[in-house]
Amino acid sequence: MRNGSRQIWAVLTLAVGVFLFWLSSPPSPRFAHLPAHLPAGDRHIVDRTGSTEVAKPTTTALSASDSFTDEDLQSLLEDINPSNDWLVHLQKESKKRILRNPQKYGVEVIDQIAEINAIRFRVTSPSRALPFLQKLIKEDALSPNFPLRNPLPPREDAHSPDLGFGAGLIEWLGGHPHRDDIGKHVKIALLDSGVHAGHPSLSGASVSEKNFLPADAGLEGQGHGTALSSVIAGNIDGISGISPGSEILSYRVVNKQGETDSHTVARAIVTAVQDGADIINLSLGGDQGSAVLQQAVKYAQDAGVAVVAAVGNDGVGLVNYPAFYEGVVGVTSISKSGSVSRFANFGEGVDLAAPGVGVLTAWEGDDIVGFSGTSVATAIVSAALAGEMARNPQLSAKEAIELLYTQSNENGEQGVDEISGHGVLSLARLENRTNQAYEDPAIVGYHFPHSQAPGGATMPFEVIVQNQGNQPVQTMQLQVDYPGVQKTFLINQLQSGETRRETLYLQGRGGGQILEIRSELLLPHTQVDLRKENNLRLSAIEL
Repeated sequence: MRNGSRQIWAVLTLAVGVFLFWLSSPPSPRFAHLPAHLPAGDRHIVDRTGSTEVAKPTTTALSASDSFTDEDLQSLLEDINPSNDWLVHLQKESKKRILRNPQKYGVEVIDQIAEINAIRFRVTSPSRALPFLQKLIKEDALSPNFPLRNPLPPREDAHSPDLGFGAGLIEWLGGHPHRDDIGKHVKIALLDSGVHAGHPSLSGASVSEKNFLPADAGLEGQGHGTALSSVIAGNIDGISGISPGSEILSYRVVNKQGETDSHTVARAIVTAVQDGADIINLSLGGDQGSAVLQQAVKYAQDAGVAVVAAVGNDGVGLVNYPAFYEGVVGVTSISKSGSVSRFANFGEGVDLAAPGVGVLTAWEGDDIVGFSGTSVATAIVSAALAGEMARNPQLSAKEAIELLYTQSNENGEQGVDEISGHGVLSLARLENRTNQAYEDPAIVGYHFPHSQAPGGATMPFEVIVQNQGNQPVQTMQLQVDYPGVQKTFLINQLQSGETRRETLYLQGRGGGQILEIRSELLLPHTQVDLRKENNLRLSAIEL
């Protein structure tokens, strides 16, 4: 089970305990340095260079007098949660007690989400609130109303424009070219910036909208949600979205700066479930979770709704919430080369990879752009999931998600890994999985177990071949050429979905060098192959 919280409250628990002791004990020498700030997390953060650091708490000194006043306690709480904006998930009876008499607990209720027993509040009397807060901390039910946001755009040096998908997205994924009815009767809830439904690319799409932002938020900043809508159900210059028959339920939770908060997203998740959503797309996230956000996700999952979320664009080994939560499909990005994008976060919580570089989408006004990031990859997975649900309405959300996993293409390490999860989304395998005549042997890519060869030593790498069709491949040859080497491997009896890895070696190659590799599958003339374009792979790989 994944940890639903990063256990950020250890320092706060200690601080509260110390204050309660002070309030019930005779005066004693003052504390010189009382930790009063929350640690950022308890998981290792790893960047793409391989360096590792542990997120550590910062601390601030709080000078205490012989008796603590409300001002002292307020200072402590402000240091922990400057906005004084708190979320708590409670048992039903506890929630009723607080709502009946919030003053007794030293709080003012801002809002509640009755369906998940969640309350949003601010502290008005720290001395009365502290015992209440301490109890909530022990129950792992309390958190600040943590900010969430759309993932920031990837750095320009984190992806190559020439590896973008452009208008060739569906062809690359192997999807059927005629898609008008795909996704019909499936509702995708898009919790995002809102959608410019008047964009020409969405003229034939079904889009309804609800706003969760303040009335004065205006209509600016809807490009992000408009882009995701177009890749799901739009039509750009005759190029269809992946699931144009789907109905988009647009919930505007993100402002024009790309920002939102846990409570707003949790409320919109609950509303999406009540509105009959089949899939909830969350191309947003943050590095802190909360019991309230987790309960909202669970509320959706318990109602049979699939939740799909972006892992983030920071290039670190820390998957964003809510993608990190158990059962949520955490989506990473790949380029047209099939390699996972360097800007994508990785680690526990990555479940599936999908195109996320230079994808042709709509934007604000009537603009068309090349969109990069795990946000658009997430929308692509949601759309593929909608297509599968429409084709097989008897499937549960869990069963449909499992099909996306089992029908994905191998990538990198064998099996499930923390870079690409179960593999790369494949419309070809999904949409042909019941077609026994479908045959497709393919070169998947390369895997380098080590980033560089120390001191001129040889460095192994693997060439990966997969049978992505539905019939066994009896025999074929794999020919690999790279500087100074040409190797041919005989591959026999490759079953449907099975992979084969052939290991080769580089001599004295270090980090920062470019390796050009040409790999080709040579098939007997009797072997059927419906996607010959994936039999040849020309790659320039930066080690």
